[in-house]
Amino acid sequence: MPRKATTKASKIPREVVIVDYCRTPHGRASQKKPGFFAHMRGDDLAIAIVEKLLERTGVDRKMIDEVTMGSPNLTGEQQNPARTVGLLTCPYETRALSVDRACTSSMAGAQFGIMAIQLGLEEIVIGGGAESCSHFPIPLWTFDTDMNKMMEDAIATGAVSRGLPNPKLWEIIDPATLIAMGNTAENLAAIYNVPREDCDRWALKSNLGAAEAQRKGWFKNEIIPLMGKFPDSTEKLVDYDEDVRPDTTIEKLRTLPTLYKPNGVVTAASSSKQADAAGVALFMTKEKARELGLIPMCTIRSMAWEACDPSIMGYSATLAADKAVKRAGLKPKDIDLWESNAAFAVPPIVQCKLLGIPWENMNVNGDALCIGHPIGASGIRMVGTIAHEMNRRGVRYACASICGGYGQGTAMVVEREDYDWNGRRAWMVS
Repeated sequence: MPRKATTKASKIPREVVIVDYCRTPHGRASQKKPGFFAHMRGDDLAIAIVEKLLERTGVDRKMIDEVTMGSPNLTGEQQNPARTVGLLTCPYETRALSVDRACTSSMAGAQFGIMAIQLGLEEIVIGGGAESCSHFPIPLWTFDTDMNKMMEDAIATGAVSRGLPNPKLWEIIDPATLIAMGNTAENLAAIYNVPREDCDRWALKSNLGAAEAQRKGWFKNEIIPLMGKFPDSTEKLVDYDEDVRPDTTIEKLRTLPTLYKPNGVVTAASSSKQADAAGVALFMTKEKARELGLIPMCTIRSMAWEACDPSIMGYSATLAADKAVKRAGLKPKDIDLWESNAAFAVPPIVQCKLLGIPWENMNVNGDALCIGHPIGASGIRMVGTIAHEMNRRGVRYACASICGGYGQGTAMVVEREDYDWNGRRAWMVS
């Protein structure tokens, strides 16, 4: 039976709130040393988290108008993940949108859902993303990789037509900056004078910040414990991110070799860790949250997406964040907390430098350098993590941003308000 329309198109953008966000732990994605979710499909991770989101909020799954899921690997077991996840968690009538905007995919998908709610086209949307980097690993190309030989081999074997970018792109863009993302970080570091020492210090800040957050239970409202499988075939409930290194020291970091330039700034420690994970958030109008007796985490104040030269990919997050802050009628000094995906240490360092952000206000509980970068899920994690942290600290404004391959970035500004109704905070674990 056709589903009756729940809303009418609105002439005035409606206020949209986040009523909950949760995610899986981040499992290590490594071919040499598989992590605790290496045996799981990305969409199965997402299904588990959507079920928990519905349980926590108490929202009837029949009320979900749309599910959006992001992933830049929309093939094989990850093809059309939104519809797959929607079919396995919601009624057949629930719409679905799978989004590929590189690393920004899950934030971009959520933004489409938010706009649909603002326009009165939808009422309640689940926005999220998932990725199994164990099943879709990202090859590592270093400064001694022969890119021309690699391309020749790929063309000769037909791999270009099967999975590599259109070779015509090589006529306008250095292939090393499309395939080996670390080169884009090196380029950005050279332009904005980011030294190796700053990258090492950022890696230290990331690991120690995440370790402290784990130790003090600051992720307990965010992470949903799931069963993980270990190398000895044992299984146990895991509630932590697998690659966080609490024993990190600046002395150890200074000894690591660089990966992309002999005298560069990017090392394994100042590069994001591939991960297996999923995360989802529940968006609705402020009026619907009041009707359902749910106290929101925060209100969406503005959104932005930007693009830049692919050779300095990480700069896109700064552009998007700057635009989102201006669209909210604010200035960087008005923002209390910032999240920016550390695909490498360089992009958030540059964002701090150009927007005047103190390091202590950016990625306060660690970032992708140790928490991990499950590509399809990282964008929504930026938004969800900062929503949890701004409530824990009781601050007003926050900005989340993420850069993506080929030079695209997205961002959101959110506000924590005093919501004037009685209700339940689904995002708080008792």
